[in-house]
Amino acid sequence: MVLFEYFDVLIPRLYAMYEKALSELNDEQWHWVAGGKGNSIAFTAWHYFRTEDNIIRWIFQNRRPTVWMEGNWAERIGLPAVTQGTGMSTVEAHALRIKDTAGFLAYMREVRASTEAFLQSWEEPDFDTMIMLRPVGEMTKLQLLGRQAFPHGFAHLGEIQHMRTMQDLPGIGL
Repeated sequence: MVLFEYFDVLIPRLYAMYEKALSELNDEQWHWVAGGKGNSIAFTAWHYFRTEDNIIRWIFQNRRPTVWMEGNWAERIGLPAVTQGTGMSTVEAHALRIKDTAGFLAYMREVRASTEAFLQSWEEPDFDTMIMLRPVGEMTKLQLLGRQAFPHGFAHLGEIQHMRTMQDLPGIGL
């Protein structure tokens, strides 16, 4: 199927860009917020990978526990157990601190492996199945992939690139 061939190109690029954007940051760079506006790199990366994890595991695999849940990542890296940041107040988002950024990168890599394994084994995609994604609304699984999954990751990667630039860090080659 052409869509899965596209994923074979798109997804490794997405993950490689996140690796490049995040792997050499220090704690201050992870948590820096521009003039008290917007969100930190830490918040943005956490939000995206929690979203992907929820979509691929919880939604597409019929409430399969997420990598986040299975690995007890909330406790391990010091973040909320249930939320993924959507609808979080600015004050809460700015207060979010990843206590173990190396641990977060390990979580990110586990999400990647889980997503890739699922997509490679998804033999009969049920793209037309309707799902409810709060707070976005009802859509098919195909629409969810096209709106909230991987394009969402690239959008947040652009935010991270911008935050890196504002901190005088090198670009990531978007």
